[in-house]
Amino acid sequence: MKIKYSILSGLIFAIIMFTYLAYTVKIDIAIIVSVFILVLSPILFYFKIFSKIDFSIKFQDIDKQLVIYHGMTNHFKDGIAVGGTLYLMSDRLIFQTNLINYIKRHEQIILLNQIEVVEFVKTMGLVSNGILIKNKNSQEEQFVVNKREVWKEHIEKYLVSDSRH
Repeated sequence: MKIKYSILSGLIFAIIMFTYLAYTVKIDIAIIVSVFILVLSPILFYFKIFSKIDFSIKFQDIDKQLVIYHGMTNHFKDGIAVGGTLYLMSDRLIFQTNLINYIKRHEQIILLNQIEVVEFVKTMGLVSNGILIKNKNSQEEQFVVNKREVWKEHIEKYLVSDSRH
């Protein structure tokens, strides 16, 4: 799997560089540089990026039919913002990192019946795009999301409906 992603990444990088150089320089230079990139970059990608990814971590399969709301998100894990997708289901929130996130590849599951409060927070104390989820055990998870008002409304709606049962 690591080799496949390395080759695919090298091919994409070579195509991007070819396109850029073909328009800005000469086509001859674009061909030479792109072939060089196509040969070398998969090797570099493999050793510098993909060799560090732990592909043995398996995420739970998400039935898209059961997803109420989802979006691209950053999750703060050990002080680092890690990119991925946040899914809201009727009973839980699931965060899964992007496929090639090699810094902190992880899955975070938060049961809605364990959430005490959802608050707005500012990312880095400046940008109004964060939500903080506090659970009943005093644990906190912070996410950077688009449309945080919508996220909070959806989560709280299911917190209220869960408490009625």
